[in-house]
Amino acid sequence: MDDYQKWLEAAADLAQDIEYLRESLEKKDLEQLQIALAVYKANSENGVPWPNPDDLYCIQARPNGKDVRVSTEMRQDFRLAS
Repeated sequence: MDDYQKWLEAAADLAQDIEYLRESLEKKDLEQLQIALAVYKANSENGVPWPNPDDLYCIQARPNGKDVRVSTEMRQDFRLAS
């Protein structure tokens, strides 16, 4: 499976989670999941490499006046203990 397909599969899984949790989540939490969904879809369209399993992929929504800017980064300084 290539990176494009991995992002699309992750987006589809996240979209299912959003639908399942729609009634129980607060509006802010739902908006954050929708931002992540948009990032996953954009990553698939723009050929962003799938992160290494040891890297933490971060998505942050930063208010910019009336709009929300989304910033993403791969944090290699975080490692999970096995």
